[in-house]
Amino acid sequence: MNINIPKSMKAVVLTEDGAKPVIAEVPVPQPGSGEVLIKMYASPINPSDLAFLAGGYGIKKPFPVIPGFEGSGTVVAAGKGILPKLWMGKNVACAASPKYNGCWAEYMVTTATSCVPLSKEISMEQGAMMFVNPMTALAFFEIYKNLPNPGKKLRAIINTAAASALGRMVVKMGKTQGIPVISIVRREEQVEILKAEGAEYIINSSDIDFEEKLKELAPN
Repeated sequence: MNINIPKSMKAVVLTEDGAKPVIAEVPVPQPGSGEVLIKMYASPINPSDLAFLAGGYGIKKPFPVIPGFEGSGTVVAAGKGILPKLWMGKNVACAASPKYNGCWAEYMVTTATSCVPLSKEISMEQGAMMFVNPMTALAFFEIYKNLPNPGKKLRAIINTAAASALGRMVVKMGKTQGIPVISIVRREEQVEILKAEGAEYIINSSDIDFEEKLKELAPN
């Protein structure tokens, strides 16, 4: 695979917490051992990205920094190691390394273990959103399953901001796994959105009797 990799690239750069991001010309990074260089195709803007821009996210990186936690692209250079070589030339979903710059650039270096090759059935746009929301939803259900329940009580997941992309994902996973999900929304039109997704237990936090309805579904 012959790729002409430039010396510099355009990237979104944040200079301090809460500052307005700017487009800047920066050097193209080089992959080290166990790492790959990805020519980025797409990267979404998630609530976690907005929190990072404002300085309110748990992960901190030195400034100036390129934001963006997930995306998709093509591996165009590989560092030492079997896995980087295996990913060479492949279209991948990728997550930014907590140590390096993020996905909002023409190129990004990350660990090979932070990449998942995309099948032909998955578009680059879909692949760009494979990490943050899906992994968060999976984590919710893993936590649910691992919580002690010696009395074998009927339990549910209470899903706030339930009309969001993540919230709807939780609804679908709950149905697939047979785990009740109580979905909390803020507007009446969001109730209809979740009904269309198959949600069974939906409560509008703007209703006067919201707390009573919540206690009925989750008394303990």
